[in-house]
Order: sequence, then C-alpha cells, then structure tokens
Amino acid sequence: MTIKTITWTPDTSYPAGKGATEQRFTATVGLDKLEIDTHPWGEADLKIKDKLVAHVDGDHSGGDAFRDIETIVEEIEADRKTEPT
Repeated sequence: MTIKTITWTPDTSYPAGKGATEQRFTATVGLDKLEIDTHPWGEADLKIKDKLVAHVDGDHSGGDAFRDIETIVEEIEADRKTEPT
C-alpha cells in the first residue's frame, strides 16, 4: 500500500452527486498547482501548472480513473524529489 503524500480538495463549484459529468480536485505541491478532472464513465485528466500531463480512460468508474491518475501524479512528484538539483 502506498502512503499518500498529496491532499486533494474537491472543487465545490462543480456539481456533485448522481448526474454530475465532471468533478475537479485540486492540490498544491511546492510551487506546482495540480488538478484532476474525473468523469463518471471512467476518464480522468491530470494538469500540472495548467498543462495536461496525463489522461486515462476505459476505467470502470470516475473513482477508478481518479485512483489511476493519483498514482501517476504521486510517481511524478516522487521522481521530482529524487532528481538532483
């Protein structure tokens, strides 16, 4: 099991619950502003500093897509921490 190092906050300006077609979650790591947009049909996008860096689709649900994108961003941030400066 991976230890989660990023705390995601839902964007409450987006509709939530049954019938919502997109949910946005945001986080900040250092100077990086992160966004995950999920869709109930199993798609998600990851943006770092407003730039699309990852997309997943074909998952069973928006929750599955969120977890897949969350794993990707955790790996990206872990790699950044180990890069020499």
